[in-house]
Amino acid sequence: MNPTKLMGTEIASTAPIARPKPDPAGSRRRDKSQNPGKDTGARRPGTRRMATVLLVDDDINTLNALRDLVGQEGYRVRTAGDGLDALKSALAEPPDVVISDCMMPHMDGLSLMREMRRSSVLVDVPLVLVSALVTPPPDADVAGFLRKPFAVSQLLDMLHRIAAP
Repeated sequence: MNPTKLMGTEIASTAPIARPKPDPAGSRRRDKSQNPGKDTGARRPGTRRMATVLLVDDDINTLNALRDLVGQEGYRVRTAGDGLDALKSALAEPPDVVISDCMMPHMDGLSLMREMRRSSVLVDVPLVLVSALVTPPPDADVAGFLRKPFAVSQLLDMLHRIAAP
């Protein structure tokens, strides 16, 4: 696989970002009492936490390559093989960014986007769609779109902008 070009991949990872401002409604609060035993990315007071990126793709080779690349950038990375598994994972522990392939079994990337926007927990989570064939509709509520094949630098530049403090 050419490391500068990747196809069919959805990625989630973590990178350093500033601590989020308190949410008065508490909808995105993630603390140990709500998720005992799970690493939420919290660090000692005064330090930055790592952003979590959820990568979604049905191609295991692409998913593994993206996981490694995004992880090397300092992000916490979680993966899912389709939109349905991604939605379950995101609802259980909301990521900071979702990067998803468009064409997958069980639930495609556009359906994942619609379900995320219907969820009070995931409505504000940035989503980047990736596809070789599908172009999101003009009114799609996404933070970015990459056409496959894409350069790794394109993905990382977009991820750094979206996950920036």
